[in-house]
Amino acid sequence: MKSQRGSAAIEMAVMLPVILLILLGIAQFGWLLVNFIAVSNAASSAARTFAAQRGTTTPYTTTLSQAVAAASFLNPSGITISTTVNGVACTNDAGCATDLAPASSAAVDVPVKVSVIYSGFHPVVPGNYLNLNTMMPSLVAATVTARVQ
Repeated sequence: MKSQRGSAAIEMAVMLPVILLILLGIAQFGWLLVNFIAVSNAASSAARTFAAQRGTTTPYTTTLSQAVAAASFLNPSGITISTTVNGVACTNDAGCATDLAPASSAAVDVPVKVSVIYSGFHPVVPGNYLNLNTMMPSLVAATVTARVQ
């Protein structure tokens, strides 16, 4: 019978890269989940804020500030929002204030979409080896609909 010395080291050398790849994948998807939860929370907070902005002069700016504050650990320059009132998009304070004003007579659905660019992904293998850099999304988005108050 031949000596079995060193077989455990060879088994470890074969399995270690696979185990490390699995662990790094778990960590990467965990980080993606944390970012998605932060974006969902920011969208919810921004929708509540936007729905309560009828009669104010800066509804869009206030909503954007609330989204950034709710996702405080994410890069603020990567946070963009899009808001609509009754299906009409508004992209600035004047437009949103005008669109929210007629909503005083009845309840109106106010969808608020908060999009965050996910820039924290670094592939396990640098470069474009097997398209590993395209496995994770570059954009994490959430949409919440609220009713004007």
